[in-house]
Amino acid sequence: MRRMDPALRRRMLAYYDERAPEYEEAYTGGTGTASIADPDVFKVEATTLEGIVAGVIRGRVLDLACGTAYWLPHYAASASSITLFDQSDRMLFEARRKASGYGVLERCEFVHGDFFEHKFLSQSHDTALVGFFLSHLTEAQEAGLFRALRMVLGASGRFLVLDSAWSPERAKVNKKVERQTRQLNDGTAFEIYKRYCGRDDIDRWAQSYDVEVRVEHFGQAFYAVSGRFGSSV
Repeated sequence: MRRMDPALRRRMLAYYDERAPEYEEAYTGGTGTASIADPDVFKVEATTLEGIVAGVIRGRVLDLACGTAYWLPHYAASASSITLFDQSDRMLFEARRKASGYGVLERCEFVHGDFFEHKFLSQSHDTALVGFFLSHLTEAQEAGLFRALRMVLGASGRFLVLDSAWSPERAKVNKKVERQTRQLNDGTAFEIYKRYCGRDDIDRWAQSYDVEVRVEHFGQAFYAVSGRFGSSV
């Protein structure tokens, strides 16, 4: 599998480690990663995604690239067990604090690791939430993600992908695939890799990975796509 440039990958991990305390501002205030001028677009669409998460994610949950566990309050009531997986220690620290605050710590497992090196158990989860992870993967790595989801979920499981939409509004200031400079509140700059997803990409998933997909939301800033695999593992 063609991996990302190791130096860029290290810079991205450093960025998310440092950004953990202010990560949620992109949802709550339309700041941080906002490339669309109107912050209300991010806030309104994040609220829409929260409702979709609540309707899809349940049972034995894998929250992949969980970050600060922003979505946890919206699915916790429907989850029998929760695996919060991230490569950033500082993100997992924030996630643990959130789980404790919502009183669900005893149902949570926190896993620190590289998704592409971790050994997941077959059919170990009922639903998987993939939040703002896919857009940081190359197309080859994307294929690896779907292979792993197929193994983890089996034929009866369901996944939900939330991520950054390739929209006319986004195209005014971004390229579909690019290296971006991201700044923290203190002005510290980092370089990351970003690959936005359009409706044509979602159509390609169905053909390439034998998945049945449903577009739950496709907006100016974000999209939500649920799906399940078309054949057994």
